[in-house]
Amino acid sequence: MRNFVVRNPVGVGVLSGILCVMGFFTWVMYGMARNLNTMTGIMQKMSGDLGDMASFQKVMTADIKGMSINMTTMRASMEHMDTGVNQMSQDVTLMAGNVTQMTGLVGRMSYDVGRGANSFSSPMNYMGNMFGQ
Repeated sequence: MRNFVVRNPVGVGVLSGILCVMGFFTWVMYGMARNLNTMTGIMQKMSGDLGDMASFQKVMTADIKGMSINMTTMRASMEHMDTGVNQMSQDVTLMAGNVTQMTGLVGRMSYDVGRGANSFSSPMNYMGNMFGQ
């Protein structure tokens, strides 16, 4: 080896340069392999997380479907209630007119009840009033 170094001083420089470049290349490749290993681990974790997300979405889909059915039922119930309230409003309006009419009829009824009570308590007086005496 000594003879090679003495006879080829340029060859030693080239050889040491090649060794340095190969060392640097090995160091770069080691760093890249370590980064690839880290990336692979992250991608595997993401794969598991994506699987969990897909299963959660299936559950959410069922929940949203149930909510949609409930909302449709609620809307039908609200429409039914709206119809009921409208009918009740019409009935109350009708009732108000009937109460006004009933007030006059109650007045007439109280007059008639008074006359009936009077006829039972004083029948002769009532009969006399009937025939104009």
